[in-house]
Amino acid sequence: MAAAGADTRGAWCVPCLVSLDTLQELCRKEKLTCKSIGITKRNLNNYEVEYLCDYKVVKDMEYYLVKWKGWPDSTNTWEPLQNLKCPLLLQQFSHDKDVYLSQVKKGSTVTLKTSNNNKALNPAIAEYIVKKAKQRLALQRWQDELNRRKTHKGMIFVENTVDLEGPPPDFYYINEYKPAPGISLVNEATFGCSCTDCFFEKCCPAEAGVLLAYNKNQQIRIPPGTPIYECNSRCQCGPDCLNRVVQKGTQYSLCIFRTSNGCGWGVKTLVKIKRMSFVMEYVGECDPNLQVFNVFIDNLDTRLPRIALFSTRTINAGEELTFDYQMKGSGDISSDSIDYSPAKKRVRTVCKCGAVTCRGYLN
Repeated sequence: MAAAGADTRGAWCVPCLVSLDTLQELCRKEKLTCKSIGITKRNLNNYEVEYLCDYKVVKDMEYYLVKWKGWPDSTNTWEPLQNLKCPLLLQQFSHDKDVYLSQVKKGSTVTLKTSNNNKALNPAIAEYIVKKAKQRLALQRWQDELNRRKTHKGMIFVENTVDLEGPPPDFYYINEYKPAPGISLVNEATFGCSCTDCFFEKCCPAEAGVLLAYNKNQQIRIPPGTPIYECNSRCQCGPDCLNRVVQKGTQYSLCIFRTSNGCGWGVKTLVKIKRMSFVMEYVGECDPNLQVFNVFIDNLDTRLPRIALFSTRTINAGEELTFDYQMKGSGDISSDSIDYSPAKKRVRTVCKCGAVTCRGYLN
């Protein structure tokens, strides 16, 4: 950020790590305007309810402690219920209070404390409600950021109804592979097909010595372990070609959610997914419902495939998406899936998926 009136020609651009809300609070506190973050003379003194922090009853009148959007906590004020025009926030406040009370032993927490005919909310409940409100805002900001970064059709949603955990600090959303140092990823195909109908003609898969991976409904039709060769940027077929699936990205709206079984964050679908459909691509640096396939599009180096996940069965809306960390996924116990190494020689990560066919470990 540069001082007002300063000559910024040739100046360094330094990214600001402070959130937009914090910057707005600082501007309003110092009575400063900044168009780039939405603080102008017209709205400098605007007040909008961001969330509700506390509750009390004074002389039979209900009051809520209001956190004003874009204003620091020091400007929070008690407002009578009759002045509040935010029914959704009032419902959220009541819901969060009920959730907290459901998590503690019955009778161990007093909801309202009475003094001189006045009532005040138990401080522990108010503290939880504020933490939940702040978490909800943080998750919303994360969700907005994920959707700004994505390049595919499906939307991304974020949900945590389990605890007060916010966005994971070590999570980075990327749309393409990020190769490790020393690895050159060539994303330019050396040849392409000249088909007018890739489904019936000798297309890219045939040139690579494999079958076309998809049927006319663009569902996977080859067995696991078979590589997928899609049409690439040099092909003369158009974007509606049946052999262009993974490269278009996920078509489904997905939800990153906090699991209740100690597995951390998971992903679930918000819509029904048909069997053998492409779901998403694994772009990295358990009875599973996804199967892993190697995919080649513009980069034809067999050592550096793209990793795509296809559904092994119909997946219902709201169901968590899972795949085999060892990328076998068939569920059978073959000789190459049995670990013969001494258990004491390595640390193994326990799997918490709870599936009947689970091997018990991720590695």
